[in-house]
Amino acid sequence: MMKKSKFCLLILLAISLTGCFSNQQLKKSTQLVGDWTLKGGVCIPGVTKHKPKLIINADMKVSGFTGCNQFKGRLIAADGSFTLPSVTRRICLPELVTQEENMLNVLRSATSIEVINNTLVVDSGNKFLVFEKTNAS
Repeated sequence: MMKKSKFCLLILLAISLTGCFSNQQLKKSTQLVGDWTLKGGVCIPGVTKHKPKLIINADMKVSGFTGCNQFKGRLIAADGSFTLPSVTRRICLPELVTQEENMLNVLRSATSIEVINNTLVVDSGNKFLVFEKTNAS
């Protein structure tokens, strides 16, 4: 009887902790959703009319623009990492190629992603990207 009550207590504790973790993850995911314009971090020469951007949907699918090419992928909010399986291959000015490589390298090697006052910071350890929210979600 004692083992059964301990087991039930453990189950209840596990369920309550899982619920708290899920709520925290849901809140974080909700904060990430929106359109973000690149403001700083890696070198951005400003050669193009259209600023680099990142769009995060509610289902954690991402898309964006590097200044020359567009990309699509997925965000894994739990660990702040991105998978970017699709990038268009336009011919770009050398400055934009460097900007694009820097931006995609940070996204692909991201170790954390955090929202602070409508600013999204993607950190890869030695480089980072800073995005500003461009819409109200």
